[in-house]
Amino acid sequence: MFCMILGLRNKVHILSILAGLLVASPQAAWSGDEGGILNQMEQEIASILEANRPSVVRIHTIYSQSGRGEGLQYGKGFTHGTGFVFDKEGHILTVDRAVRGAEEIWVTLASGFQVRASYVASDPASEVAVIQVDADNLLPVALGNSDRMRIGHYAFILGNTFGNLTPSFGVTHEIDRNQDLIHIMASVNPGFGGAPVFCSTGKVVGLVWAAPDPWSSAQEKGYSGPAVAWQDVPTTVFVLPINRVIRIAQSLVSGQQTAYGWLGVEGEYDTGVGFRVTGVLSNGPAAASGIHPGDMILSYQGQPIASGEHLRSLVLSTPPGTSVQMRIKQDDRPSTPQVQVGKRPSDPDVFADVGTSETVRPVVDSPFSRNSNPELLFQELDRLEVLRLRQQLMQPPQPMGAGSR
Repeated sequence: MFCMILGLRNKVHILSILAGLLVASPQAAWSGDEGGILNQMEQEIASILEANRPSVVRIHTIYSQSGRGEGLQYGKGFTHGTGFVFDKEGHILTVDRAVRGAEEIWVTLASGFQVRASYVASDPASEVAVIQVDADNLLPVALGNSDRMRIGHYAFILGNTFGNLTPSFGVTHEIDRNQDLIHIMASVNPGFGGAPVFCSTGKVVGLVWAAPDPWSSAQEKGYSGPAVAWQDVPTTVFVLPINRVIRIAQSLVSGQQTAYGWLGVEGEYDTGVGFRVTGVLSNGPAAASGIHPGDMILSYQGQPIASGEHLRSLVLSTPPGTSVQMRIKQDDRPSTPQVQVGKRPSDPDVFADVGTSETVRPVVDSPFSRNSNPELLFQELDRLEVLRLRQQLMQPPQPMGAGSR
């Protein structure tokens, strides 16, 4: 019955469905009868989470100050994220920023067993990374087909919350084919970066990548008060489709790097017009084709530019060495140059056709501990969780409708 409910092709939130069920059969739903509809739904949700829990891991990485830089005042620090086992060789999928440049990578299995992991490889364009552990009885996840996801489909997430593996529930509200991203409304914590997203059949259909930065949005609107807490702001979670993630992961495991197209421009999207170029790398393909700052890119291979991320997606998906035709406005004069797309540099700090209208940040916690001892690391995580709970208890309750929306 639950599978049938989750398969409905509508955009109604699950609370609306539950309300309808209560009206239809309140006694069966709330009677405590094991055959009640709500009980069946609870059992189905619990089965999905319990069956996949052994495949999800918590990732904790240790950095030196010279290796990580951000927020490190005591010489040592760490981040924490999430990952999941995707083959029997112990390979684990996560996001690049959860493990990049780490001195040590520690993985906590669902059983609580802690094991050190080795870094395999990462893809700077998609921010997909692969690490590996040597442990017995690892259970890979079952992979689904992200191409079948539709607006209104529900999603179940298991992620790392300050060292604890916790669930979250969401609904798909947009599938962006231009950016090859899935947008899910869900409540997540900073350590959810790399967490698996399960569909109603219990298979993985995506990997948690990033979310809008609420503080940046508030600053843009002129708000200068205390920083907005991540957990207090309902947000969209950006999810990488598992079909693309697995293709990239298989290349990384085999020792190959995915070759992406590159123009060597940066800029911003002018709504309804095109992509306005603000910077051009002197040694990039765009510069060699006569593109300059101030030019407006209107179309790429005949496709009108819908956003900065749309252009980025088009360029990344173009094999390096391909000649493409672009329609450009230069000094109010139209131009249609042929541009030979280059190969995207491996250095993630080199700008590569970035032009997004929305500020996002990876769902990965910042380094904040000076201790590199793994036991002290986990003690610090527990201490921070207790402090967070105490702060929540000290806050006065807010009336319905108050707070950020």
